[in-house]
Amino acid sequence: MDLVLNTAELVSLFKQDPRKKGDGGWQSLIVALQEACDRTTGAVPLTLLQRRRIRRYAFKYKNGGWESRLKATFSLHLGPKLDLGLPHPEW
Repeated sequence: MDLVLNTAELVSLFKQDPRKKGDGGWQSLIVALQEACDRTTGAVPLTLLQRRRIRRYAFKYKNGGWESRLKATFSLHLGPKLDLGLPHPEW
């Protein structure tokens, strides 16, 4: 699934320092999405696994900075529960 992020969504996606890629699951996911994103067009491809990880990180853990950032970046495209086209959560 390819999404085209708007300017505000791109800003949200690129808030993460790419040097933190190896610091954990959240950081590696965001940096991988940054690397896949075409900053000129805002296009970012999402695999099924990435969509599941986005939803898990946004809702399974406590609500904080990175959860809110995922919702701000992807809710317009994936819905408020970030579950477009996904089966029930498997966490």
